Amino acid sequence: MNLSMRVTTYATFVKLAGRSFHSVMSTKLPHFAEGEVVKGFGRGSKELGIPTANYPESVVDNLPKEMPLGVYYGWGSVDDGEVYKMVLSVGWNLYYKNTKKSMETYLMHTFNEDFYGSKLKVVMLGYIRPMKDFSSLDELVKAIENDIYVAKQKLDQPENLKYKTNNFFSPSGGKGNEEAEIPETNGPSHISR
Repeated sequence: MNLSMRVTTYATFVKLAGRSFHSVMSTKLPHFAEGEVVKGFGRGSKELGIPTANYPESVVDNLPKEMPLGVYYGWGSVDDGEVYKMVLSVGWNLYYKNTKKSMETYLMHTFNEDFYGSKLKVVMLGYIRPMKDFSSLDELVKAIENDIYVAKQKLDQPENLKYKTNNFFSPSGGKGNEEAEIPETNGPSHISR
């Protein structure tokens, strides 16, 4: 195979892979998840200065199988309270060599205390990046800070901002946009509980 043929084949592969990725994401997002906050690894607050709320395995196991591992942005609330911007990682944290798949949510708000045992609701709206390993803790923190920056920008866009008031976040707890007054979504809603 000559070089120009390899380049063409690789370019075609990238194009098809991108289309496949977009196709998967457009059918799996928005994704609604709800569950009790459980104790995680305890690193978010202590080592990273970015406290996260963790879902139990049952919620993680209910994610669509085709959903890529990585970092997502969206909205979240605790115990049917105020809805905040959030970033959420799904997968095995490569830097820490986790052996168990997790969903770790960082709500962009300062809480006065831990909320283990509380009900956490999130709607995942978009994908920021895949999971990756980092050579240092500083590099990991910088990547997370960038994820937060990207999420803030994306969530200010009208097509994402409207989800902040979705019926899913009401105390009656609708199952996402099938009960909400939201025109045109990016695809069907899914819920993990």
